[in-house]
Amino acid sequence: SFSLLFTDASTKNVELFRSRVIDIFSSLYKPVTWIKYSYTLDKENTLLREKVLQLSLQVSSMQFLESENQRLQNLLSFQRENQLTLLPSKVINKGILPNINSLTIDVGKKAGVLNNDPVLTPKGVIGKVLISGETSSMVQLIKDINYRLSVRILPNGSTGILRWYGNNKCQIREVQKNALVRVGDGVVTSGFSNIYPKDLPVGTVSGIIDKMGSFEKIILVQITEDIESLLDVFVVLGESNVSN
Repeated sequence: SFSLLFTDASTKNVELFRSRVIDIFSSLYKPVTWIKYSYTLDKENTLLREKVLQLSLQVSSMQFLESENQRLQNLLSFQRENQLTLLPSKVINKGILPNINSLTIDVGKKAGVLNNDPVLTPKGVIGKVLISGETSSMVQLIKDINYRLSVRILPNGSTGILRWYGNNKCQIREVQKNALVRVGDGVVTSGFSNIYPKDLPVGTVSGIIDKMGSFEKIILVQITEDIESLLDVFVVLGESNVSN
């Protein structure tokens, strides 16, 4: 058969024999070709998946860098535009006292930080310095159950005492019954406190509870800042802090 297959003869029988042999060899070799192709395809798919993962990680990294750059630009702009003496600081960790909702920042008395100094971000007030150490300080957060803040509702000017309610919301109590308050109104510090300068942003009105028979309204306030994700904050230094 091999002699006929490779001979130079060109008779009809030889041609027919050759064609059939080729068909047989092709049929036999198809599974081998399919296995080789499947193996090659599997390797290519693995490489493609690896490339897709690498590209996905690069895109995520670029998005994070863009977001981080925008966040830092916002912090710089806030510091430049504000007339207050602001000391930038980084959040080190959550507070160590179990009965106080707090966090720890990386500035203290050496940088001019004193107890009760207001702490805020470009989005609003988030607390005050509770304990100032030499190089770090503990901040009592606005979400602490014992935290209170005297605020004013804009534009009508009604005042009240703000306290934490939960789920990034606060309540303002002691607001007069006849006060004209609307959802979307701004909430700022009133300036009545010796701690907080007036007109620092706090949040926006998200709801109004007007109970029958009550002499006051309860105003719900949405806090813009995500307290759980804080990375950078500003301490508002008073004149005595700076002069010292």
